[in-house]
This record gives sequence, C-alpha cells and structure tokens, in this order.
Amino acid sequence: MNADRSCLKPGIVAGLLAGATIAVMYGAFDIARGEPFETLVFLADGLLGTNTGAATTTQVVLFTAVHFLAFVLLGVLACILTDLTQVPRTLLVGALFGLFTYSLVFYPALIISGAEIVAAPAWPIVFFGNIVAGIVAMRSLRRAREKGADRPSTGGTEMSTVVREGIVAGLIGAGVVALWFFVLDLVAGRMLFTPAALGSAMLYGVSAADGVILSVGTVLGYSLYHVAAFTLLGIIASALLTQAEKFPPLLFGLLILFVVFETFVIFLAALLGAWIMQELAWWAILVGNLLAAVAMGVYLRSRHPELGAKLREQTTGGSADPVPAPGPGARPGAGA
Repeated sequence: MNADRSCLKPGIVAGLLAGATIAVMYGAFDIARGEPFETLVFLADGLLGTNTGAATTTQVVLFTAVHFLAFVLLGVLACILTDLTQVPRTLLVGALFGLFTYSLVFYPALIISGAEIVAAPAWPIVFFGNIVAGIVAMRSLRRAREKGADRPSTGGTEMSTVVREGIVAGLIGAGVVALWFFVLDLVAGRMLFTPAALGSAMLYGVSAADGVILSVGTVLGYSLYHVAAFTLLGIIASALLTQAEKFPPLLFGLLILFVVFETFVIFLAALLGAWIMQELAWWAILVGNLLAAVAMGVYLRSRHPELGAKLREQTTGGSADPVPAPGPGARPGAGA
C-alpha cells in the first residue's frame, strides 16, 4: 500500500495545525493569567531542562521544535490509521484520537521528565486542548481525503450542523450549572464565590478559602474555561447523536460520556485542592451537572425527533408490515 506516502503531506499539515492549536490555547490561557509564555517556559524546562524553573532561550526553541515534530508524527500516524482501517474522519473520531493519543504522549513524557503535572500553569486545559487539537487534525485530514477523491461531500454540512447544535447545547449546559451555583452561593450569602474560588485555584494557584480572589477578572477567566468545556461537551454529544441516527447502539456512548465527564469534573475539583471539595460539596457538583445533562438532552432530543422512532424499531424488532394497497381489479370493501 502507498498509504504511508500519500499520508505524508496531509499528515504534516494536520500535525502542524494541531500543534498550533495547542500552542494558541496555552498562550491564551497564560495571557488571561497575566503571565505570557509561562506554560511554554515550564514545559521546556521540565522536558528539556533540569526543572530549575527558568528555561533558557535555547531550551524554549528546542522544545517548540520537538512539540511540532511530535504533532507532525501523530498527524501522519492518524492519516495512515484512518486510511488503512477506513475509519471515517469525523468530528467524534478526531476528538477521541486527540484525547487518547495526544494525552498518551504528553503525560508519560511529563512524568518521565520528573515535572509535576499539577504544577504546570495550563494543565487543566490539556484535557480539552487535546480534544480540540484532535478535531482540528481530523478535519484537515478529511478535507485532504475529499480533495484527493475529487468529489463533493456533504460531510461539511453535517459537521456544521453538529457544531452549531453542540455550541447551543453547551451554552445551555453551562448556563444551567452557572445558575445552579449562583443560587447556592446566594442562599449561602456569598455571591459568585464558586466561580471565584475555582478561578482563583486554576488561574492563581490559591490553596485556601481565605485566599479566594473575588474579582471580575477571576470570575470571567473561569467562566471562559467553564463555557469552553461545556461547548466541547455539547459538540461531542451532538456528534454522538448524529451518528446514533445511523447506528442507535451508539447512544450508550452518551451515557459513557456523561460518566467520564462527571468523574473528570469531580477529580479536577479534588486535584485543585482539598479546600475546594470542602467549599463545594460533591453532591452539588453532581446535581448541577445532572441538571445540565438533562437540559442539554432535552434540546438535542428536540433536534433529532426521528431518533425515538428508530430506537422503537430496534427494541420491537422492526415496524409492522404495512397493509398492501388493493390491486387494480380489487373491489372496495372486498374481504378475503
């Protein structure tokens, strides 16, 4: 097969785009914290330096080159695998590839280097950054495949619908959770404490409740991360529902997605510090996300009304055979 050769150019392009996506996300996160390039310096020092906390310019440049080289190799690998297996280069496949493959490379490398994962300034967005990078890479590979086939494709229209529905669903979920914690904070007499506490821990490394920074910047900084996370979740859920219309058993994937997301959120809160779990009860996090899941599900269900009929067909073994129309010579009302 010539899959390896034909994948060289599209794989390189996809890898460069994915690597640039991660770099931009880290850069935006650092700028929001008021510490430009902090993540780049941390990673360069951790992976190529001696964990002194101050990487040299040479180390930063070398790390940047290694960063893009790694993504290029993964881009070529993604192209070869999808060509050999004929797996469709969809939004969902890209998200899964980014989540597992990129994380599988990033975390072991960081652990082997001896760097502390939690100490990385932008570590909370690694999870979502890898998913977004995977989507970007797979989208680039899909365009390359369509261009190589020299035929029009309706995939772009389907993807636009998935992204649009996912964004709306994500905004609904983010709004429900924000409203839930706003009410809890209001009842407790500490308005906006929850986003301020999470923002303080994520953006400034605050390690105690008395150090919470209740400011517009802190609340807004966390809110942007909050909305981005739910938007990404909504897009993945929308993609799963779209594929479930063709293969209904994929609906179980939504249940798995919810369980994984809940586990990750609670794990993230605990990892930010024990004081976060003391201030934000686990049941409040669980209930808030459950309410968001219901609201998102209601919206997405309204966008896929035909899915219910297909599920009923699956569970009943198919619809009943229609009554045949009377032939040309049949008399109205004639019985057997």
